[in-house]
Amino acid sequence: MRARILLTSLTATALVGAGVLVGLSLDAGPGGRAETSASEERASRPRPVAWQGDDLTPAASCEQLLDWYVDGAEELVTPWGWSGGLLDVGGAWRTFARDGVLELQGFAAAQAPAPTNARGMTNATQSKTGTNVQEAGVDEPDVAKSDGRLLARVERTGRTSDLVLADVTGETVEESARIDLPDVVDPELLLVGDTVVVLGGDQGADGSPGTRILRVDVTDLDEPTLTDTLTIDAELLSARQHGSTVRWVTRSGLPDLDFARPGRRAGSEDRALQRNLAAVRGSGIDDWLPHVTTYAEDGTATTERLVECDDVALPGTPGEADGTTPGTVAVVGLDATAPLAGLDAADGVGVAVGTDLVYASLDRLYLATSGAPTGCCWLVDRAVPGGPSGGWSGGWNGTSEVHELELDGTAATYVATGEVDGTIRDRWSMDEHDGVLRVAVGPSSETGDFSSIVTMRRDGSRLEEIGRVDRIGPREEIEAVRWFGDLALVVTFRRVDPLYTVDLSDQTAPRVVGELKVPGYSAYLHPLGPHRLLGLGEGPVAGRRWGAQTSLFDLADLATPRRLDVLDHRVGTRHVAATDPRAFTWIPGQRTSLSVITRGYGARTGWLSIIRLDDGVITEELVEVEHGSDVDHVRLLRLPDKRVLLVTAEEASYVEV
Repeated sequence: MRARILLTSLTATALVGAGVLVGLSLDAGPGGRAETSASEERASRPRPVAWQGDDLTPAASCEQLLDWYVDGAEELVTPWGWSGGLLDVGGAWRTFARDGVLELQGFAAAQAPAPTNARGMTNATQSKTGTNVQEAGVDEPDVAKSDGRLLARVERTGRTSDLVLADVTGETVEESARIDLPDVVDPELLLVGDTVVVLGGDQGADGSPGTRILRVDVTDLDEPTLTDTLTIDAELLSARQHGSTVRWVTRSGLPDLDFARPGRRAGSEDRALQRNLAAVRGSGIDDWLPHVTTYAEDGTATTERLVECDDVALPGTPGEADGTTPGTVAVVGLDATAPLAGLDAADGVGVAVGTDLVYASLDRLYLATSGAPTGCCWLVDRAVPGGPSGGWSGGWNGTSEVHELELDGTAATYVATGEVDGTIRDRWSMDEHDGVLRVAVGPSSETGDFSSIVTMRRDGSRLEEIGRVDRIGPREEIEAVRWFGDLALVVTFRRVDPLYTVDLSDQTAPRVVGELKVPGYSAYLHPLGPHRLLGLGEGPVAGRRWGAQTSLFDLADLATPRRLDVLDHRVGTRHVAATDPRAFTWIPGQRTSLSVITRGYGARTGWLSIIRLDDGVITEELVEVEHGSDVDHVRLLRLPDKRVLLVTAEEASYVEV
């Protein structure tokens, strides 16, 4: 594995590898990549402290760890390399058909009296920096952030990007400075006090997965300072902000080995397969472990393992591959507002698994794996022109693993591991409430052609299933899930849009209490108060022709949800928020929502949709705001003083709502 971790201008900083708390003393300085050994420094590092229980144990030796990786990887080898190119280097096979399936039928509603909506749907979902987020109190990176004093936004020009700062305390938005974001691919931002944290891919990674993280001091809006640069030879899966703590998750996957391909040199497919198996069996531990390169002031580069073998936490029994795709997932947290001298307080843990799903609540973080598909796939429902694909046809590979971490400041501690039959579609299908993880899972070879909602609670070092709703929604596909304490709302779709209300007041016995079927579907659900819900999706606009659709629902009685009104947009349009909820903003005092609607591909046009709700009736005002690929990056940020910023690719201005 090529070493691609670079730290500059960062002193005494602790980083994470797999399953260990690590401290690295680093000196700033640019320079080349002259590699030197650093095994002496390793001897002084802290030993493993960051896991609990029998299901997460450190490898006893490099030989045992290498066996773990190789045993799990052999079945992924083909005559052409890793899984014929279908698996990415991160070791995760993304699911077909929008990542999953789920329908919740109303068959359980008659089994018990339906609760009223006394709990309400009052979860706030706008962060303090203006981003519409999944979990209240957990901020997410975005292309624009504002705290009411400053606006930080990303401006892209070709393959380069700038961080643009502006003062938003006056009557107009006044740009104050801009700073180049060197070698950051698709950058996004977190705003932590007077610090902007920039996260994205690493343009210097030469095609292999890489992450680049910058820290910018914006105390002086006129003269921002790039203080720190961090690059990692791993893919960035997720980043979240808890207060002043910024925590990110990276994945190091299957290594880039010297594989053969059938042809003149390698011969037949069988010979190529044997050569590729030999390459995996002959790999060394340094092909699998992440590495770090540091730079001294004189430009000298030092490359070393980020972690030693006995720093790596293995799920299950060390040395025995458990069927999961090999990989190393690292979770790193640091206080983004700390001075340089205090950055050695960064904490990290890791585990030797492959995963691509990360969900974070206020005090927990979950890593999840989804079973790879086996056999055939999904059936496209041709009965709905312009609609999404239809039902399930074929098997999935069994179960999904879930790893639970407890969060405390910058630290994350592995506490439990569990399994759930079925496939987890995405992070929105997971939710933690009162120490219970609720998961919406799709069909697999272990469940059949139906879906389930499963509740899990930690028992010792295991995540154990405590409740389940099974045999629901055969051949249906989930479009949206939203969790509210002891209430869940689920939208599925094949020919019509069933909106289901799910009672979770008894976590050991989840049950569906109501349903509503209407044409079209909602892909994003947003609470408007204790009893009202807004749904953004698609539906029939003119006969069998489809377009964006906005629906207003009344959930005062969970047993009989109602759609109060629906607005059909132009044929061929779609809500950007249907796939990226950060493009949605709710103005509660004015009963107004702001979102972006687009039409076309490539040379697209984007409109700001201003939706006003008055006594159950939807009215809309459309304003053209952007074109092309930049449409997906338009943001509406509600400031603390109730003003709203419209941020496009090239400018920011206040918008009257």
